[in-house]
Amino acid sequence: MICLRRGITITVIIIVIIALIVVGAFGYQQYRQRESLKNVQIGVDGVRVESVNLTSADLNFSLRVTNPNTNAVTIDRSNYTIFINNISLGSGQNLEKVTIPAGGSVVISQPFTVLYSGAAKSIWSYLTQGGANWRLVGTVYFDTMLGTVGVPYDLSGTIEG
Repeated sequence: MICLRRGITITVIIIVIIALIVVGAFGYQQYRQRESLKNVQIGVDGVRVESVNLTSADLNFSLRVTNPNTNAVTIDRSNYTIFINNISLGSGQNLEKVTIPAGGSVVISQPFTVLYSGAAKSIWSYLTQGGANWRLVGTVYFDTMLGTVGVPYDLSGTIEG
């Protein structure tokens, strides 16, 4: 009877140790994945004024997101604020999920409509004729099993005429 109890106790201890090793390995792998997401590189692939009419202008900021890691990553969403000549035109978001292959890159569109009102009036001629300084500030988000990782970006340039 005592040998049976010792056998059960040893078996339970072995199961607990194995479970702790598995959980520890999984947790470490998830931690490494979260840290590797911070290596994702974000740049601007292009900025275009798509259309201009009497009441609005449609802009398109194309972001190139490069994944230098050895495993694919998925962007779950992004948000951004657009500035033209240091004037905030507003914020937008992209809820499209995009998977970036290991060692690869993708281009993500960040479309934005500028209404001809308020602050936009002061920069309207720059949008229609070119020469405006733009700035795009935002964050791309990766959801992991241990929570969300946000990778911020702050990019700038000039809209050509």
